[in-house]
This record gives sequence, structure tokens and C-alpha cells, in this order.
Amino acid sequence: MALILCVPLSANAYVDPGSGMLIWQGLIALVGALIVFVRNPLASVKRLIARFKRK
Repeated sequence: MALILCVPLSANAYVDPGSGMLIWQGLIALVGALIVFVRNPLASVKRLIARFKRK
């Protein structure tokens, strides 16, 4: 009960432009990584399926 009374109800936070750009950079890197790691394995699976269909 004492811990609940000590915690403030609202938080006043400041995010500087550098932190905002870091978040954007992380999101862009995440999208790029997803494209690389999803696109290449899908192409490999498609080639494997095409190879089995030819036989």
C-alpha cells in the first residue's frame, strides 16, 4: 500500500530530437532486416519447389 502511494500518477517526460531519430533509425533498420531475412529464404524455397516440379 505504501508503494502505491509513493508512485506518481503521471510522468512528465521529455524526448529530445536525438532520441526520436534513434527510434526512427531502429524502425528503418528493422524493416530492412525483415526484407532481407524474409525475401531471401522465400526465393530459396521457390527455387527448391521449382526444381522439384521440373523433375
